[in-house]
Amino acid sequence: PAMADTPLRGYNGRHEWFWEPGDDDKAVYPLANLMDMYEKSVGRNATLIIGLTPDPDGLLPPGDAARLKELGQEIRRRFGTPLASVSGNAETLTLPLKGEQSVNYCIIQENIKNGERIRQYQIEAKVNGKWQTVCKGESVGHKRIEKFEPVEATALRLTVSESVALPDIINFSAYSVK
Repeated sequence: PAMADTPLRGYNGRHEWFWEPGDDDKAVYPLANLMDMYEKSVGRNATLIIGLTPDPDGLLPPGDAARLKELGQEIRRRFGTPLASVSGNAETLTLPLKGEQSVNYCIIQENIKNGERIRQYQIEAKVNGKWQTVCKGESVGHKRIEKFEPVEATALRLTVSESVALPDIINFSAYSVK
């Protein structure tokens, strides 16, 4: 898989791969930046490798450890509990929601044991009884996180318009992230 790597201490242009005396927490990326990196790496079928800078005693500075804990908590807050999820071997999967709900994210995951099959897809939301496209993409792989403008929907529909074999989707889930 693709790799995306960044130092945790890289904010304000200070890419610090190694600990230095006098380092402070101002160089640690803010949570919003780290979440953006997460969505643009893990959410696009890559691995995110965050370079950490232990001090001479081999310990992470307390601010670094706290930020990493915040990152894990935020990932769980956003994506830990879907509104609904479905899986299947099909070119079209419909994800019914419990009544009308605000949705602004979805996650798609392929069973990559069988290879990455999806080449093009679109996601539609059922709004006021009509399907409307909320996003399109060109690959999925292990994980694709799609963010779109919030809609009040009763269902989402994933349609694979191009693939190399029958899509094997192990997770298509919807989220409302505030």
